[in-house]
Amino acid sequence: MSWEAIQIVYKQIGLRIRSIRETLGVTQSELAERVGLTRTSIVNIEAGRQRILLHDVELLAKGLTVSAKHLLRGIWI
Repeated sequence: MSWEAIQIVYKQIGLRIRSIRETLGVTQSELAERVGLTRTSIVNIEAGRQRILLHDVELLAKGLTVSAKHLLRGIWI
């Protein structure tokens, strides 16, 4: 997978996280507190600038009350 393709994946995950978070009416600060990350990390994850470790995907999913599968669905072919 090329670096450009990897960047697109992180951007898509970030957009999915932002969309779910906004739908739930949760602020970036609230999500950060729920999952044990900083608000800055949430900002960077949503913008696709920060790589997400697998355990962070699970934490973010739980913080958003969805499954990790839901966060990743359709991002990889």
